[in-house]
Amino acid sequence: MQKTNLNLYKGPFSTSAKLTLLAVTVCLLIANLALLQETRTLARSYSDSQNQATWFLFNLSKELSELVSESSRAEDSSYDLKRVELKYELTWSRFDLLINSRESDTFLSRNEVKSFFVDLFYQFQTLEQPLQLALNGDDNAAKLFYRETSRLYLSMIDYVTRNFRVASPLYKEQQMRAQLLFQAQFVLLGIFVLCAGFMAYFFYKEARFHKKMSLTDPLTQLPNRIGMFLHMDKYIQDKEHFSIYLLDLNGFKAINDNLGHQAGDAALQEVALRLKKLENASVRVCRMGGDEFAVLCKHVTNDEHQVLNQAIHQLFVPPIALEQGPAKLSTSLGRACFPDDSENVDALINLADKRMYRMKFSR
Repeated sequence: MQKTNLNLYKGPFSTSAKLTLLAVTVCLLIANLALLQETRTLARSYSDSQNQATWFLFNLSKELSELVSESSRAEDSSYDLKRVELKYELTWSRFDLLINSRESDTFLSRNEVKSFFVDLFYQFQTLEQPLQLALNGDDNAAKLFYRETSRLYLSMIDYVTRNFRVASPLYKEQQMRAQLLFQAQFVLLGIFVLCAGFMAYFFYKEARFHKKMSLTDPLTQLPNRIGMFLHMDKYIQDKEHFSIYLLDLNGFKAINDNLGHQAGDAALQEVALRLKKLENASVRVCRMGGDEFAVLCKHVTNDEHQVLNQAIHQLFVPPIALEQGPAKLSTSLGRACFPDDSENVDALINLADKRMYRMKFSR
């Protein structure tokens, strides 16, 4: 006896597989969004960093270069050293603004950058004493002040040239980070598209499966009543002549009542298997419900009708093998033709049904 396969109701893919794929797809989507945000933040920080670097370094280098220029004339006894002192104080303020201002946080966010300018500022502060001595007339102190300010200025220019040009190590590091983010985003996007494609395929297969299940009798795997109507509608749309045979099983109620519903289900499955042997390009077997079946046949002549009618009855000659023992079934059938008997599907089925019952009760 055949058993109903309950897995037929679960769909083509397991629930755990679908949930896992859905979770992976959602995680990839979130990861892509996070990487996109990180890329935007990185790009914005690069832009901010470059703008701030340009502004602060421009002002600092301007003041420091003017200080070097002014201090180069300090040896001239007629030169007013108060101008050097003023430039020193202005440069001091530029250093202080660069290191302590909130606006420079992005620029100084890298430890090596901040360390360099803090150390440079510390060296600059040590020049206050030589400047005071120079203001008091010490020529050697004035020369020392000039040499040290020149050295600090050249040191800063060299550092800026090496680290804030396009090919600098710092910007190479930033560029590498950006490339890694882009590559990671590209890979994740590819995996996301792949998972989304799998999800679309899953949904497509699920939709196909559920459509098939809605048109299929789960016990016999034959087209159900709705499936039969769809076949008939297609024949009508294609303007094809066809016949419908309605079959009612004789003796089935006794099997159900005496042997139980499981035996009845097994009998229906066996009948379905036998009827399916009739199927070809022109013949389609369906289950109407209960113990009623239908056979649709295109382009049936009277001679072919006689052959098919006899073939159907011959299928019921061998007894049905059940666990409880063999059981005998026969069938009553009624035929109606489209469009000869009717062009209306419901009227066609009613006519075949009446002819079937006429045969059933004439026995």
